[in-house]
Amino acid sequence: MHSCNIGLNSHKPKIKSHSHNHHHAHDDEHSHEHHHDHRTQDKKVLKIALIITFVTMIAEFIFGFLSNSLALISDAIHMFTHSFALIISLIAIIIASKKAPVEKTFGYYRVEVLAAFINGITIVLSIIWILYEAVERYFNPSEIDLKTAGIVALVGLIVNIVTGVILMQGDKENINLKSAFIHMLSDALSSVAIIIGYVVIYYTSWYFIDILLAVLVAFVIGKWAYSVLKDSINTLMESSPVDIKELKEFVQNKHKIVLDIHDIHIWEITQDMHNMTAHILIDKKDMNEYENILHDINHTLEDKYSIVHTTLQFEFTK
Repeated sequence: MHSCNIGLNSHKPKIKSHSHNHHHAHDDEHSHEHHHDHRTQDKKVLKIALIITFVTMIAEFIFGFLSNSLALISDAIHMFTHSFALIISLIAIIIASKKAPVEKTFGYYRVEVLAAFINGITIVLSIIWILYEAVERYFNPSEIDLKTAGIVALVGLIVNIVTGVILMQGDKENINLKSAFIHMLSDALSSVAIIIGYVVIYYTSWYFIDILLAVLVAFVIGKWAYSVLKDSINTLMESSPVDIKELKEFVQNKHKIVLDIHDIHIWEITQDMHNMTAHILIDKKDMNEYENILHDINHTLEDKYSIVHTTLQFEFTK
C-alpha cells in the first residue's frame, strides 16, 4: 500500500528553477534541431545517390535497346528497383522533416521507420529474384557473351560502390538510410558474384557455380534484410528498444533513494527518440526531494538510453 502518489511529466529538465512548460519547449527544440541536422545531410546524400542511380538506369535502357542487349535492359530494370528504394527513403525524410499538425502528437518521424520496412520487403524480393535467376540459368544454360555481361556487371558494381560510399556520409544509425544503403550493398555483392560466376562458367562450364554463389549472396543479404525488418517491425509494434530489467536495475543502483520502479513502458518514435512512462516508489520522508530525483533520473535515462521524454508517477511509502 502507498499512502499517496504524484504524477509528474518531465521532458529532460535542464534547470530546476525553470517552469515545467519551459523544459518541454527547450528540449523539443533541442531534439528537433538534432534530427534536423542529421536529416539535412541525409537528404543531400540520398539525392546524389538517386541522381547517379537514375542516370545509370536511363543510360542502360537506351544502350540496351540500341544494342538489343537483354543483359543491359535487365540491369536497367534492376537499377530501377534501387531508384525506387532511394526515392522511398528520400520522401520519408522529407515528410519526417515537416511540421506536423496538432493531432500528430509524435510528428511524422515514424514515416522513416515505415520506409525502412518497405525497403526491407523489397530487399527480400531481390533475394528471391537472385535465386530465381540462378536456377533459371542453371536449367537453361546459354552461351555467355562474357565481354558484354562483364561490362554490365562491372558498371553495376562501380555504380553501387559509389552510391554506397555516398550513403555512408549520412547518418549510419538512421534505419531509413541504413535500408537504402543495404540495397546498394546487396546489389554490389550480387554484381561481384555474377562476375565471378561468369568467369568460372566461361572457362569451366560449371553452371552450378551460379546457384552456389546465388545461395551464398542470398544468405548474406538475408541477414541484412532480417536486421532492417526486425528493427522496423519492433519500432512499429512499439516494442521496448532497451532491456526493461537492465533499466530497472540501473535506476535503482544509480539512485539509491528509489526503492522501486515499476509499470515501465518504453517505446521508440524514431532513432534516438525514446519515450517512457513508469511509477517511482520512494520513502515518504524523501517526499520533498522528488523534484531533484526527477531531474537526476531524467538526465541519467537520457544519457544512457536516449529516453528524451518521460512521464513518471511518484509513489510514497507509508
